[in-house]
Amino acid sequence: MKNKSAFTGILCAVLMLAQSVSFAAETDAEKAEEAAVEKFTTFMTEEFPEIDNPDNLLYSRTEGIAEIRSFPEKFDLRELDLVTPVKRQLPWGTCISFGTIAASETSILSGLGLTNKTYAETYGKELDLSEHHLAWFTNTALPPLSDYPEGEYPYDPDQAEEGTHMWDNDPREKLDHGIVFHRTVSSLASGIGVVEEELAPYAAADGSRSRFGDWSLPEELRFSQSFELKDANVLPAPTIQEEDGTVVYRPEATDAIKSELLKGHAVGCCYLAERTRPETTPEGLRAYLEKRYADSPDRTDAQKKLFLDAQSGVRAPDTLSREELLDVIESRRILEGKGVLFYDLDSMTDDQLVRLFKSDYFGEDYDELVKKEEKDAAEGKKVYMSFSGTDPVIFAHYTYEKTGSNHGVCIVGWDDTFPASAFNKDHQPQGDGAWIVKNSWGDFWGNDGYFYLSYYDMSLRDPETFEFVTNEDLDNLDHFEILQYDYMPAAWLPVQLFDAPVYAANIFEIDEDSVLQHVSALTAGMDTDVTFSIYLLPEDASSPADGTLLETVTQTCHYAGYHRVTLPQNLVLAKGSRIGITVLQRTAESKYALVYTTSLSKEGSTSPDVPYYVGIVNPGESFVSFARGSWMDWTDLLEPVTEDEYCRDRAFDNLPVKGYIYPLDGIMKMHDFGGWQPFSGSGTAICADCGYVLTENAPAAD
Repeated sequence: MKNKSAFTGILCAVLMLAQSVSFAAETDAEKAEEAAVEKFTTFMTEEFPEIDNPDNLLYSRTEGIAEIRSFPEKFDLRELDLVTPVKRQLPWGTCISFGTIAASETSILSGLGLTNKTYAETYGKELDLSEHHLAWFTNTALPPLSDYPEGEYPYDPDQAEEGTHMWDNDPREKLDHGIVFHRTVSSLASGIGVVEEELAPYAAADGSRSRFGDWSLPEELRFSQSFELKDANVLPAPTIQEEDGTVVYRPEATDAIKSELLKGHAVGCCYLAERTRPETTPEGLRAYLEKRYADSPDRTDAQKKLFLDAQSGVRAPDTLSREELLDVIESRRILEGKGVLFYDLDSMTDDQLVRLFKSDYFGEDYDELVKKEEKDAAEGKKVYMSFSGTDPVIFAHYTYEKTGSNHGVCIVGWDDTFPASAFNKDHQPQGDGAWIVKNSWGDFWGNDGYFYLSYYDMSLRDPETFEFVTNEDLDNLDHFEILQYDYMPAAWLPVQLFDAPVYAANIFEIDEDSVLQHVSALTAGMDTDVTFSIYLLPEDASSPADGTLLETVTQTCHYAGYHRVTLPQNLVLAKGSRIGITVLQRTAESKYALVYTTSLSKEGSTSPDVPYYVGIVNPGESFVSFARGSWMDWTDLLEPVTEDEYCRDRAFDNLPVKGYIYPLDGIMKMHDFGGWQPFSGSGTAICADCGYVLTENAPAAD
């Protein structure tokens, strides 16, 4: 008995010690979680403006970022027949969509191993994707529930009206607001495009390009795809501004852009564009204008001649009669796609009409036009575009100060030998070299629609490439579904780094018997290891990892951006089942990243010219874990942030974690599984023809 008591005492002591250690560990975990939550909240409420300088935030270093290290002096994707024809975006401000589609078309050709010529031979038509579709739905929120009979809403009703909203009720305004590349990536990642031009031509319903036509698109086209986005790589900008205002040039970032070009990926980017034309001889200017305005069916030959005479200086505008002034203003309006001008021309003096006709700010409110011209006169108009040569005139742009950007374009090549002396003689870059850039102002502008942009341009930002896959399965399926809650286009990609693991996750319910094939997430740094885990959840699960582990996959993502990962096994999921998809991101510096998305809220958009965004986050959808095994609902984390006065100008969305599922019955019809029946408990089936594997809710092997 004594020995037994002694043994019992020892056992109790051991148990007490174990409980003490467990309690201490639990306390440490709680402290770590509290510290992480405090860090998250502090960043959001005190340091958040730093996201306005994304190049500094996403890439604190650029060493080793270029995947290719040796480059030729010159390279031009046009010479490989991988660049589609130059297009014209007028009459709308849809440049980012044009830049995105231009880069996408080239990348798709490269991915298919086809040129423009061989693509047309293979498919019986040229590759031509729709800018209209991407621009329209990126700027159009999900419809309200009231647009549909009860029970017939085509999307998750809890997400109704999420997305981009315009203050102006005119639907055409959706095509006249600039958007950044992050936002088009958000759209593409959510399944909005890319689609072929014939599905959504760049024209009004009547086939014209009138700004006053009906440019709306049917809602059923929203989630249409001709090609699926696989990766969108955010590259570092070559110039960044340090905290002290110093502008630093990063040659490694230039090499990263070159590296992507050599892989066949054209690069979308933004820069500060000018409204200008080549200042050559009157004869050279006239030749340029004749080429630019040759195709003008709305103008008679006499009207064209009058316009060209006035524009090129053959006839001074102030010598024109009032009738002629009104005629040349109308010609400029039509030829530049300005729609119906809102000026009260009848009440304007002849001098005002001359000023209007000659102004670089033609098309803007007259009072604003005057203010901008007076500012230019007082400060000295800053000229970034320069022109050299006469046949042809070479268009070369160099922004010599750190500024914002206002236009989206597409880089298709480079020339290291392009001389610095070809740029503005008063402000020349620190070295030779320029990008070959495809614009969207028609092939009559610039050098057949192209121009040179200095490597050292201080306004170049948001360089991004796009990779797509051709999913032949989609041709044989009626539909597929992206499991997601984040329908709000993202203007910014904030990232927070933690010393301990931090997990992001979403819980989804499966509406039909399906096959999960891919998962995706957004990354915000170089060489990030991203680990996805998929859990089958019981009905009473309260967290995304509270269930059976079905699959785990890790992929290293070299660039920041959107990345879709294919699962090693195609997982069969029954209708009504629930799954959790968790994501762990570990950076090259052994930090752990939490990436989310945000845009401008209704409170933050104080101008009718600036759209606002609505993100809808419901409890039980998105989760974060700062300490393994302890999960917090994303709505609880956001609550103190969204209530903070400092953050009311930002709209937040669910975490950007997605799954891609395909209807099981369609997959079964496409493959020969030898009579295998799903949900029979037999586990795995393999297609005898192609080796496609289905795995039925089997936990992943250790």
